[in-house]
Amino acid sequence: MRSINVLFDDAVIDCVATDRAPTIQELFHVAERIWTEGASDRSAFRWGRLAPTDPDKLMSLRAAQVALLGSGQHD
Repeated sequence: MRSINVLFDDAVIDCVATDRAPTIQELFHVAERIWTEGASDRSAFRWGRLAPTDPDKLMSLRAAQVALLGSGQHD
């Protein structure tokens, strides 16, 4: 599914709309976007240089997981 809003990545729309878990690639893609857009002084090129245990990277991954999985509440 394609997002009609540039604020939302296509993966977020697709995962929530179809109630499916994200792939690892989708999780990291959305986390990188969250991290990059989270502050104006961040370069997308720095994401790959962050340590796996970097607090900002972990927080971005957690935020991406929440965005991709939705609320988890279903009717």
